Amino acid sequence: MHQVTTRTSDISSMEQVADLNMNYEEKQKHSHSYQHPLKALKKSELWAWYIQSGTHCGYGYVAGITLIPLLIQDTASKIGVEAHDHSIPCDTTVPGFKCVTSVFGHYLEPGTISLYISSLSSVLCFVVSLSISAVADYGSYRKTLMIVFSVLGCVNSFGFFVLQQPSLLWVATILTPLGWTLFNVCGVFSYSFLPLYGRAHPDVLAAETSQVAYKIEEQKINDMASYTNIATAWGLVLTNLICIGISQSMGQTTLSLAIAIAFTGLLWLVGMLAIAPWLDPRPNEPLPKGTNWVLYSWKKTYNTLRAFRKLPEIFKFMFAWFILSDGISTIPSVLMIILYRELGFTHTDSLIIAVVQALTATVGIYILMWVRKAWSLTTRTMILMTVGFYVVFLCYLAIVPYLTDNLGLRHKGEGWFCYVYTGLIVGTFYASTRAMLSELCPEGDENEWFSLYLLADRGSSW
Repeated sequence: MHQVTTRTSDISSMEQVADLNMNYEEKQKHSHSYQHPLKALKKSELWAWYIQSGTHCGYGYVAGITLIPLLIQDTASKIGVEAHDHSIPCDTTVPGFKCVTSVFGHYLEPGTISLYISSLSSVLCFVVSLSISAVADYGSYRKTLMIVFSVLGCVNSFGFFVLQQPSLLWVATILTPLGWTLFNVCGVFSYSFLPLYGRAHPDVLAAETSQVAYKIEEQKINDMASYTNIATAWGLVLTNLICIGISQSMGQTTLSLAIAIAFTGLLWLVGMLAIAPWLDPRPNEPLPKGTNWVLYSWKKTYNTLRAFRKLPEIFKFMFAWFILSDGISTIPSVLMIILYRELGFTHTDSLIIAVVQALTATVGIYILMWVRKAWSLTTRTMILMTVGFYVVFLCYLAIVPYLTDNLGLRHKGEGWFCYVYTGLIVGTFYASTRAMLSELCPEGDENEWFSLYLLADRGSSW
């Protein structure tokens, strides 16, 4: 029987200050395994995790990517001026209107304001995540913090109602980064369950040798990461359909956008509270009493980064992820702005696109999952395959417009095609990268590494 135990450090309250200042090598010498019986993963626990992913995603991928940028754009347009004559107020009733909005004395196209706010989100994510991530690896904080951040995220989502007053556009610079931070850090806590579930999977525990266990664990982690994205996709379909109904029934007004945003936040909280009884926190060693969370998290992360020579493979992965992630995650946001401003897509079209992409993501995940299992492909191979598909897509967008005036995001049909194509690969890409990190991260430091994963993703947008 392949035995697996959870590694933690034995830190007494008297040793706490000294431990915070240890470098990586010293800490390894002074630590020993904290023996904690590993409970086999239950189906109810796994399904609770899937459901949480399906309800949590709506705020980030529906509100954050689509609804909030549209609300900011519409609100900014109402206080904007004509692009060709800044003395004339913006007429938003004219199809394809061209307006700019004054922001700190600089005139910006309303659709780009949300991109600048996104950079603020990255900074706030950086500070909050590094201030709390290492602490979440102790005790039952992982689950507790998921609940706390879900409550705060729901409250924040209701704040967008104030944007019904165009003069309060500045409030969006507070609510948007805060909402993205709450969403992303809550996602870190959720993703960090993946390596735990991989080690606790019954098939892994039943493996006769460590070599067999590793191969099984790799496939199971990939499976669970893929099914999580499928749950996310179906959650997005449900959320988008409801938001489409809200938008259509209210005539696609800014109020309908605010109501839809609030709905995604409410769904996030209700989903978390509903599955909480079945989500085992899988506690680690307790955090010593009196520990300063912020100080401890920053120092622990600093010592981890200093130890890159001890963990070369995971640092190679994080460097590659830093380069790839932000470009890939920025594609849908930029596409949405182009389609909305240049190709005449409406609010409802934008929401329908999100539904289409979620459905195609499900199809793509199943297809590539079958390919992975049929040829016993590794996680690394799956990442390289999906990146290759993205390269083909970007070559189309970058090269084709120079060759012809008829293609290259010139028509609405191309916009739909772009979202279908990226939808087929996006689910597997993110599932594979999370699976790779789960395989590489040290046992007991899952939250810390998934926090760095988030920062590498968001950090390159600064």
